[in-house]
Amino acid sequence: MNNVLAALWHREQIIYRRQLITAGLLPILTGLVFFFMFFLPFKALLPAAELARTIQALVLDSLLLTLLITIYETTARFYWETQRSNGMASLYEMGRFHRQPSFFIAQAIISLAKGFLHVAVVWAILIFLTEMSFSKINFQASMVFILLGALQIVSLSKIIGLLSKHVDSLSKFLYVGLLPVMMISGLFLVKGSPLDKIAEIAFYLPPYNWMAGLDAAFLNGMIDYGYLLICLIETVFILWLSATFFHLDGDS
Repeated sequence: MNNVLAALWHREQIIYRRQLITAGLLPILTGLVFFFMFFLPFKALLPAAELARTIQALVLDSLLLTLLITIYETTARFYWETQRSNGMASLYEMGRFHRQPSFFIAQAIISLAKGFLHVAVVWAILIFLTEMSFSKINFQASMVFILLGALQIVSLSKIIGLLSKHVDSLSKFLYVGLLPVMMISGLFLVKGSPLDKIAEIAFYLPPYNWMAGLDAAFLNGMIDYGYLLICLIETVFILWLSATFFHLDGDS
């Protein structure tokens, strides 16, 4: 495990330095651009009471968008390249480790580290840009839900990376498949969107219960243990599915 983590970490650092704009700045700028796309119009149109709650939702969506893109690009592209590039063969032989669990754990650690680093940068910038109140946010509960959601993204990104035949398919899955996960979070529940009417049906859908639980913690300062339990069960299931049934070529 130490061998593969060191090898992949070294590889990731090289890629990060060479492709800083796409690997580092793009996720950060995407989150910030998303915030300003909605923040400036809302600031001009909404009364102060509604604006305070909407800003929290915008901040939350910006953080999730940054996390989603960082983890997805890091994990999905890695598995796509590893599956199809003979140049990655040297990694397979390092230390003669058990490839499947080692690769999965190591890449998950790297993806989470990069994702939360980018989130910290965006969060620090937004603290100075907004006048939102932090008193209601339940940071402990929010971090639990964000971590569970991040683990789900890692697992789904691995599956997509292994199944995609062409590299351009990765971007299509991101913008058509995974970005809607973010689009049902706080911003679109702030003013009683139609999603509220199907809450009982959507309770067991992974994107919905993850976001709904996170909304309660981040926007209302409370933890919903029903959503937490379902989200935990579904995260464990998705992790198990990804680690057990989806393998690199040659893995046992």
